[in-house]
Amino acid sequence: MTTIQINTRKKQNSISPLLYGIFFEDINYGGDGGLYAELVANRSFEYYDRTLSLPDGVREGTTGEPTDRPDADDIHKMCWRALPGTDFVISSKQPLNKIHHYYARIGGAAGCGLMNTGFCGDGFAVEAGMALRFFCYARVTKETRITAAIFDRDGTVLASREMTCVAGGWQRVETELVADKARSNAYLSVTLPAGGSVELEFLSLFPRDTFCGRENGMRKDIAELIRDMKPKFMRFPGGCIVEGRSFENMYHWKDTVGPVWERRTNWNRWQMEEYQQPGCDSSDYYQSYGMGFYEYFLFCEDIGAKPLPVVNCGMTCQWHEGLLVEPGDLEPFVQDVLDLIEFANGDADSVWGKKRAQMGHREPFHLEYIGIGNEQWGEEYFARYEIFQKKIAGKYPQIKLVTSAGWKDRGWEFDLAYSWLERNTEKAYAVDEHFYKEPKWFLENDCRYDDYDRSLPKVLIGEYAAHTSAEIADRRNNWYAALSEAAFLTGVERNADHVVMASYAPLLAKSGHRQWQPNLIWFDNTGVYGTPSYYVQKLFAAYVGDTAVETLCADRDIRIAASVDANRLFVKLVNVSDQDKEVSLITDCDLKPVKAEWLCADPEAENTREQPQCVYPQKIDITEFAGHWTMKRYSVMCVEYLADR
Repeated sequence: MTTIQINTRKKQNSISPLLYGIFFEDINYGGDGGLYAELVANRSFEYYDRTLSLPDGVREGTTGEPTDRPDADDIHKMCWRALPGTDFVISSKQPLNKIHHYYARIGGAAGCGLMNTGFCGDGFAVEAGMALRFFCYARVTKETRITAAIFDRDGTVLASREMTCVAGGWQRVETELVADKARSNAYLSVTLPAGGSVELEFLSLFPRDTFCGRENGMRKDIAELIRDMKPKFMRFPGGCIVEGRSFENMYHWKDTVGPVWERRTNWNRWQMEEYQQPGCDSSDYYQSYGMGFYEYFLFCEDIGAKPLPVVNCGMTCQWHEGLLVEPGDLEPFVQDVLDLIEFANGDADSVWGKKRAQMGHREPFHLEYIGIGNEQWGEEYFARYEIFQKKIAGKYPQIKLVTSAGWKDRGWEFDLAYSWLERNTEKAYAVDEHFYKEPKWFLENDCRYDDYDRSLPKVLIGEYAAHTSAEIADRRNNWYAALSEAAFLTGVERNADHVVMASYAPLLAKSGHRQWQPNLIWFDNTGVYGTPSYYVQKLFAAYVGDTAVETLCADRDIRIAASVDANRLFVKLVNVSDQDKEVSLITDCDLKPVKAEWLCADPEAENTREQPQCVYPQKIDITEFAGHWTMKRYSVMCVEYLADR
């Protein structure tokens, strides 16, 4: 018999109200082609060759004489196919605006046109009766009819609408398409029913029914699964994507706001050959910035999460090129952060607050936290961090800054970070620690934070995941990995006065098109499912009070976290052994079970698209939890009690 004693009157630590959150990065097609609901890939013909020489950080295509580009292998044509009998060239003469330099010119006989292959060449899914909003910018020399249509792989037309474009400059044409059949792989075509020629730019197709009805919003099923976790914060937009692999590839938030047809396109670092997994090709992986900082802030608001943006600190990825902006040249980077705070929090008549209001959100977003740099380390990082910190604290002392402990749980990088923290306790609210470790490490480190110095800045675990293999392709989202994470999180929760936020990474992955695994949520064109790790975090977030209390148990096979609020006791138990355990609960107050759920499976069990609930929370008869019960092997159990204290 395993005896567990919980002393509800012996309060240990307060529990951060933001403890369980999410981390989003556009990896594994999690953004464009995933959470962002746009269905057209390369919608503005702005995909470009990242390998070209870029003088002074200027993007390819922004200098030189305007030209036509007839080459069929032109990357600007990626994800587009000319229909039979269609002349298709890319041009940059008199473009739509100063940001989008390229557009398509097509011509031919009746029925000529283009089709879009969609993200990863998979098209998109439609349901019968599904409404989709189409618009594009078009330019013609005489009145021309344009047809937007949706069709399946067999060529069956599922929806079609005709529009008329009059002669003149660039004009917006739009319509609504309603599919009459369901398909897993559908495609957009834009054709000229009477022939002729037209110049096309920024072609967009969006489901009418997005998450919370946002016009430029999120794919509903993916967003709902994220919302159901009830995350208390969202760290975004990365991750390594913030750092970039060159100065030109760095993430700058100002590129991501304003009208979507005036946002630049950036290449995604995860398209690079070195990240490709067996059978995968991500050469069409770019960042449209359609899901930009305004959309991130809206999404946080819609799911009830505090925003925690991460900004570039003048450093590219230290794992690779490690390029540095000289400290004397950091002023534009620092000013961008000050402007970001004004964009999020400023009055509607301030420069950047006005920009937010013009986009549709007059009230502030109440930004409180900012991460300076992602997974940075070394003296070169802290020299730059201090420049940011001084300017931000001088103007916005209420903003809580997050610094970095590097990429490991220990080692010289980690030690240097904590040495700096000991000398500069007032210069950071929290330090970001990342753990990608084997399950054994998580099982052995549930006590990691018991002896952390509370006088130092608090801890944000910005990225964690149990990795079952050193090889990415062999890592599994199995129950044993999730179980080890649950064991670790019991210790995090016991120390949640100091560890104030924790988020798994990565959040999303498109099945068959990943660059990284494991991931918290997987999706394809037609559906989405959570992994065992998803359900661990969802359960842990649902059973937590505001204060940790004392727990005593001699059996190390059982990991425990207990917390209380005004009149409830929440108990989390994790049985990491291969044996069922007879459990006896002793408390210092009268208890009445309210609800209980558990997770239990074979260690190798995984959820899949076909079996999304192989590992799934099961409700338990609460009458079993008055004082004695059997806890199954390899299981997680969460119980809520009314406590008469």
